[in-house]
Amino acid sequence: MKMPIVILAGGASRRMGRDKAFVEYDGTPMIERTLAVAQKLSQNITIISNKPDCFKKFGESVYPDTIPGMGPLSGLYTGFKVTDAKELLLVACDMPLVSEKVMAFILSCRDRPGDAVIPFVEGREQGLFGIYRVSAIAKFRERIEKTEIQFNEFRMGLEKSYITENEFKNVEPGLGSFMNVNRPEDLA
Repeated sequence: MKMPIVILAGGASRRMGRDKAFVEYDGTPMIERTLAVAQKLSQNITIISNKPDCFKKFGESVYPDTIPGMGPLSGLYTGFKVTDAKELLLVACDMPLVSEKVMAFILSCRDRPGDAVIPFVEGREQGLFGIYRVSAIAKFRERIEKTEIQFNEFRMGLEKSYITENEFKNVEPGLGSFMNVNRPEDLA
């Protein structure tokens, strides 16, 4: 069975001023761009959004955060709860240039050890575009359920394997898949 893909589309989008998922890049809403790539690689796709009715038209499973107010960690936690998966690919919907080649390459690295397999590109972890295992949630379940931990602290406590920038440059030399859009000026 192909690995489940969980798309995070529930952010408050404060810096953008409107829901990033439906911001158009090159004439197509970012959520549709991400979905098109994910649908080529998995038949088990889940969207996590606190506005699930807005996403039902895409024909995929949509769930709100199980534990609200914790940002991406809420989405990851919910993804594991609703898919009952042992591992999944987490991807944010605000990366309009995400390519099938890069997503497939990340999926091909699933045998690397640890609680997570995360790209390390442009000098930092790309934590919203990586493979997570249920062991990651198990380590911090109590703190997650008490909302006493945020995503960055959570990631720091994981055993991780990295996929390096040089590895990605062999797949996508310009690394466009890792560009994300947070503000209107980012679209330029």
